[in-house]
Amino acid sequence: MQPLHVIVQAGGRGSRLRHHTWNKPKCLVSVNGKPILYHLFDRFPDAHFVIIGDYLHEQLKKYLQINPPDVPYKLVQASGKGTLSGVSQALDYIPAQAPLVLTWSDLIIGNLPPWPQTDLPVVCTTDSFTCRWTVAPDGTFHEQVGSKDGIPGMFYFSHASAFPKPPVQGEFMKWFAANVKLSVLLNCPDMEELGEFSSIEESNDRAGFCRFFNKVEIKETQVIKTVVDPQYNSLHEKEIAWYSAAQALGFRRIPKIFSKNPLVLERISGQHAYDIKDFTKRERRAVMADYLDSLIALHELDRAPANAGAVKEVYLNKTVQRVESVSDIIIGFENDTMTINGRKCRNVFSIKYMGILQSILHELAVEEFVPIHGDATFSNTLIDDKLRVWFIDPRGYFDKPGIMGDAWYDFAKVYYSAVGGYDFFNRRKFKLHIDHETVEVLMEESSFYETAQEIFAEYFGKDLARIKILHGLIWLSFSGYAKDDIDSVMGSFYMGLYWLEDGLSAL
Repeated sequence: MQPLHVIVQAGGRGSRLRHHTWNKPKCLVSVNGKPILYHLFDRFPDAHFVIIGDYLHEQLKKYLQINPPDVPYKLVQASGKGTLSGVSQALDYIPAQAPLVLTWSDLIIGNLPPWPQTDLPVVCTTDSFTCRWTVAPDGTFHEQVGSKDGIPGMFYFSHASAFPKPPVQGEFMKWFAANVKLSVLLNCPDMEELGEFSSIEESNDRAGFCRFFNKVEIKETQVIKTVVDPQYNSLHEKEIAWYSAAQALGFRRIPKIFSKNPLVLERISGQHAYDIKDFTKRERRAVMADYLDSLIALHELDRAPANAGAVKEVYLNKTVQRVESVSDIIIGFENDTMTINGRKCRNVFSIKYMGILQSILHELAVEEFVPIHGDATFSNTLIDDKLRVWFIDPRGYFDKPGIMGDAWYDFAKVYYSAVGGYDFFNRRKFKLHIDHETVEVLMEESSFYETAQEIFAEYFGKDLARIKILHGLIWLSFSGYAKDDIDSVMGSFYMGLYWLEDGLSAL
């Protein structure tokens, strides 16, 4: 018996998604921690895929290479225009007796009813969202916008030979409605379309609140945190271990722990600093000082000899490995320099400047490790009504599991949020313009931007250069972590070069 084959029409630009598709095709827009195309791979894990690409085809090709899906696939480049383009080409790769699904790439498909036992084409319908084509009461197909009996763009054929050979270009539904006289309708209520800018923005806000592999339930006095994807259990266990260690050391700026399995924490009444817009300058200074004072208090609770190998691994080796893992999709990666947000920046991954990273490693050496939070960004902290900072969602390790690490890493993570604007970037609230050797990463500036620079200069003096260099390295490393979104990969790389140049100039 032939396996199911799936043709994905992924050639569209998705202009309604605005800047989210300036640098990538719509099928690579990320939803719930992965590109929408990869949700289709997960939905049909035993199928063979033929993917039709067109707009920014090379980016799609490279992305599939650096993040190979767990299914067999063939990528074809459409030769015509419209939603029919590439379909005829894709059919050439599918055995005549193989069952076949044709679907648009912007559908998130939940539970599907069983496919009908029929030799006729099956047209999926839905009432879950508004569609451009709908089924009329007499069963015919009409190009009429509606939210009842809509045609979302998924079709099933019990064998590929039942799919009449289409023309090489044009609009699929117009051709289908005119040439397929008999079909079976299948209502599919568990569907979602990713078609509008607002739906992407809402998805990004949800992702910023909680990682896709976690489930967070906020009760009146408690927060319950569980893992919904078992492959991330180790991260959850490291978090629990950190809370236990910090509690045992007597660190007071964390929630009370009521249970470890499941993880039940005291609910802290407060706001994330990136949400606070109306603080006076004095209040902002108080908050920034409390960030640093609280971390210093944590760091003073224990001491251990530093591990020079761990410092090199975290700051150099891991950064290089992460960046190189995504380098093929970074535009301008081979350039010696790039002008980023008006600043000419050396590319430390180019042949000309590749020695810079090694040369700054000695600037980052430390003699001792101390208890650290490891990810003290605005997203992982809360400000209460007394302007006190509370630390949540710890990283749980520096190089290896445990609470000990480099104190400067904590300070650099605060700087990453307060000056670098990480939290807005992480919620994809940025626009990325790329023009040969010139890049603009446009995003909202943190309300703590100026205050943080003043406070950090007062606290650290000449040592601020170290924090600035770490800040740049953290951005660079994030490019290999944010693999689910091409804009985030490229944007964090450019931000890394930008802020590293800032740090190097401060030495």
